[in-house]
Amino acid sequence: MGKNSAEDTIKEIAREVSKATEPVIKEVTKAAEPFIKDVKVATKPYVEKAEPYLKDIKGKAEPVVNNIKEKAEPVYSDVKEKAEPYIKDIKKKTEPYLKDIKEKAEPYITKAKEKTAPAAKSMKATSQKVAKVAKDMGSDLSEKTAKRSCKEEVFVQYSHHEIKTSDIIEKAKKDYISKGNKVTSIKEIQVYIKPSDNAAYYVVNHTDTGKIEF
Repeated sequence: MGKNSAEDTIKEIAREVSKATEPVIKEVTKAAEPFIKDVKVATKPYVEKAEPYLKDIKGKAEPVVNNIKEKAEPVYSDVKEKAEPYIKDIKKKTEPYLKDIKEKAEPYITKAKEKTAPAAKSMKATSQKVAKVAKDMGSDLSEKTAKRSCKEEVFVQYSHHEIKTSDIIEKAKKDYISKGNKVTSIKEIQVYIKPSDNAAYYVVNHTDTGKIEF
């Protein structure tokens, strides 16, 4: 108890000393800044003069370093060769333990596989269903796209006349609207072409009827 108390007291004194000296250190650092700057400026010419010598030393040192590397390589190779039998021996000795661990783990791995098999099977079946739905949707979209991109026209020919059915439908709609009806009120329209009358009869929404002549 006494030892801990003494250590705590010393730590507290150290903190107080650090706190008390902090402003002084800051002032000293601030006061020293101009001198440090002056020293840098003053030593700059000497540093610049020293650079060629430093480069020369570096250039002379490189062959020595390369020589050391070259001499070290055979030693490294020799150490590696001598170590290989020990490494192989360690591998050989550990193999039975690894094999034993693997054999002991196999029942647990098999059990885990058996437990997860139904879920995996279900996931596979679901994936196949999703793939089929995607394929069907793709085919359906392709068919719809083909239908949209396919230009379809129907003509009725009689007695030197030719009538385009889409034109007749548009004329029937215009005739219906001209009678005070709105285009938005047309939900269904059936058109019956009667060449013998040179006319077409239409029915809108199964209630309103009309006639247009060719």
